[in-house]
Amino acid sequence: MNEKGIDQWNNNGYLDDYPVTYYYEQQKAGRLFAMKIETADGTDDRIAGAVVLLSEDPRWDDGYEVSAYYLHNFVTDLTAKGAGREIIKAVEALAVNDHKERVRLDCSIDNPFLNQYYESMGYEMAGTCKDGVYEGNRREKCLALQ
Repeated sequence: MNEKGIDQWNNNGYLDDYPVTYYYEQQKAGRLFAMKIETADGTDDRIAGAVVLLSEDPRWDDGYEVSAYYLHNFVTDLTAKGAGREIIKAVEALAVNDHKERVRLDCSIDNPFLNQYYESMGYEMAGTCKDGVYEGNRREKCLALQ
């Protein structure tokens, strides 16, 4: 992350706020999802990405109830090209299946690559948030419910 100029999880006490025990708790609660890349012979299976999926988020205290999934702790292996898009598409499909109106997330204000990435996937600006030293852009995508 330092080599790529990303200062989001690596230099702001992230692991103090989200220690390994947090992920165990999310897994037990059924909110931690992972994407696994499997090779035909099983010799190079690995995790390509993961996300914690929540039904509410205090960063989105916008004064009205919205049926949404909130992406948190979203991470991908930089060598697994396209993994992020596939995970987001899977979350969107799950949200539609679960009759959610929107998918919401936040990303660092000072990360132009991520902001453009989410915008290219249809995630529009919906405000900002602050959590300790972290300052984020809130983004959301309205879903066409079937």
